[in-house]
Amino acid sequence: MDICLVTRYFDMKNAGLGRVSSEIRKGLEQRGYEIKPISTRGTSLPSYFAYTLLELPFRLPRNCDIYHILTPMEGIYTPKAKSIVTFYDLIPLCYPEMCGAGLGGSGWKNRVGRIYFRWASGISARARKVVCISEDTKRDVIKVLGVDEKKMKVIRLGIREDLDYKPRKENERLKIGYLGQLDRRKRVGLLIKEFRKSSLAGELLIGGTGVDEKALRDLARGDNRIRFGGLIPDSELVDFYNCMDILVFPTWVEGYGLPPVEAMACKKPVIVLGDSIMPWEIKRRCIIVPNLDLVFNNEKYLRGLMASVDIEGNYQWAKKEHSWDKCVDEYIKVYKEVIDGR
Repeated sequence: MDICLVTRYFDMKNAGLGRVSSEIRKGLEQRGYEIKPISTRGTSLPSYFAYTLLELPFRLPRNCDIYHILTPMEGIYTPKAKSIVTFYDLIPLCYPEMCGAGLGGSGWKNRVGRIYFRWASGISARARKVVCISEDTKRDVIKVLGVDEKKMKVIRLGIREDLDYKPRKENERLKIGYLGQLDRRKRVGLLIKEFRKSSLAGELLIGGTGVDEKALRDLARGDNRIRFGGLIPDSELVDFYNCMDILVFPTWVEGYGLPPVEAMACKKPVIVLGDSIMPWEIKRRCIIVPNLDLVFNNEKYLRGLMASVDIEGNYQWAKKEHSWDKCVDEYIKVYKEVIDGR
């Protein structure tokens, strides 16, 4: 089986999506499949539009058995009878006011990006099979793009196998962590503002990069309790999660939300806001608060919330239900269905 994987990056330039692409590619190669990867080196939005609209028709290999569109923007030119497409979310269409990654802060970029995303997604959705990463995304794709449910499947993403619990030293200062993109959709600015107002003796550790990183560093300036870790390499990911006592994930909206799952795999409680839009299967396992004032203004109350979490149950769910091996095996089943004409 010759498989063409089409994506933006096979690395962490676009954070979680880059990890998904690289893990699926690695899993298929380990199983002996012939992979023809297509990606871009450009990092700007104009270069990405040029890649998806102008470059891809000349770069796509011919006569592959399967064309897997790893994000729907890349599926304009793939032969639809041999294609499957993965949808992670429809945030630009369902929640355009909450967009991040450079689209949300600019009115014209938001509008142009939304129009282009709808157009490209509509074409990609004509693929033989459509995969979504959650039931919530599947529901949105059916409602917004009119995709036939019969050709759809939900396949959960995986997490790194080495993510696990490591004990911390007792009596260390309380450490609150965040990991993810640094853009407006994640509401890291709200996290910093509320932490700065508090009198907590602990620390706030912020991992990740993004278009708002400079502005967020400026916002935190003068508070030596706040530390930025930048891009956390894979070799340090386990230690990063285990150096914190709790993960706060204040996102507006997520198609899924892997950092909370990764934190649960390290036996860390997770806080999300009540108005966050994310799959309930994750959100119900988190501490849900109406605002961060409650969290940061009373350490005794915060530790009480942390003690109320089903840590072991969350750990088992995160580890058993989020395996890259399982994810890749499920995709191979879909590939075979396409080849068999089902």
